Amino acid sequence: MSPEVFFDVCFAAAALLVAVYVGWQLMNLGDWRRRPPDAKDRKDAVPARSVAVVVPFRNEAANLPALWASLAAQDYAGPLEYVFVDDHSTDGGALLLPPPATVLRLADYPPARTTLAHKKAALTYAIGSTTADLIVTTDADCVWPTDGVRRLVAQTDSADVVLGPVLVAARPGFCAAFQGLDLAAYQFLTAATARRGRPVLANGACFAFRRAAFVGVGGYAGVDHLPSGDDVLLLHKFLARTQVQGKVEKEQGQARPGVSYSPTHHAVLTRPVAGWRALWRQRLRWAGKAGSYTEPGLVFAQGLTFAVCAALVTALVTYPLHLRPRPLLLLWGTKALVDGLCLAVVLRYYGQTRLLRWYPLAAVVYPFFLVGVGTAALLGLRSPWKDRPGRPAGKQ
Repeated sequence: MSPEVFFDVCFAAAALLVAVYVGWQLMNLGDWRRRPPDAKDRKDAVPARSVAVVVPFRNEAANLPALWASLAAQDYAGPLEYVFVDDHSTDGGALLLPPPATVLRLADYPPARTTLAHKKAALTYAIGSTTADLIVTTDADCVWPTDGVRRLVAQTDSADVVLGPVLVAARPGFCAAFQGLDLAAYQFLTAATARRGRPVLANGACFAFRRAAFVGVGGYAGVDHLPSGDDVLLLHKFLARTQVQGKVEKEQGQARPGVSYSPTHHAVLTRPVAGWRALWRQRLRWAGKAGSYTEPGLVFAQGLTFAVCAALVTALVTYPLHLRPRPLLLLWGTKALVDGLCLAVVLRYYGQTRLLRWYPLAAVVYPFFLVGVGTAALLGLRSPWKDRPGRPAGKQ
């Protein structure tokens, strides 16, 4: 095969991948646009369920005061408690949490002494310490809108599991903007697939579920050997159970959605990590659990996005060999255009359109970043978290 024919085939394959990607994103956009309106902002219309907000943390003294201030300001009128679990912190952060916050020590929880999944152990410990009907999880580096808990509770009238929006708090610089755009894309896919009836993603920074649903799937049993994935892997367990239950309820005329995405415009804000090195480590940890995903929709989304980005990067790197600027620009431009359209819709909805000025640069950097992280994860590389060393893939 001549080099000319070889590159013809390569560009045809890349064009096919991009075409499939564009069709998939437009389908997601259609599902996003079918979003329900915001729930009526009536406090008296929200059921007064008992709620426990649970927060695992490790060395978060710099962030806990802001989180606690936002949680203490919640306007939810029903029974509400806060359970923090200190995962062997050394910075004295637990001393910054005043009553009525309950602070537990993971060191006092025997099952945590032999596990690699410390966050799952902390969540299990916290959930077991409360009798609240509804569990809301969040992270220590977040700030909540005052109506955050109330709006999640309102959604539980129609679903046992509610996925809430999480976005990056405004910070100067391209690295923070890159994270903001990436997390907005994450929320776009979360909402689109949820409204399609088969959500594939969740974010533990704003995740609510009924205690009965958690007990019904056996908690984290079956995935408790994995250090991360306390949100997405638990969501997939919920989905597997609700799929079976839904068939029975539908036959009885009682079907209701098992999982929903909150339509609120008010997102939980999380702090961006500081710098590209920290971002690389974070995303490598996230990518390290991808091999444990079995949900077909998520496997397809990850595989397609990685394949498209790999094709674009390869076409650019090999440019001196083929010297074809027009198809190269067409492929990059098509993907950037459809992604930009989707992001513009999401960022407008959440009031973060300021991030769009960084999008042209992010559209160039993202394929390289994704391919780098994905390749490193496929090679079995792992990164440390909070001074805990990374572990080989086979020992997670």
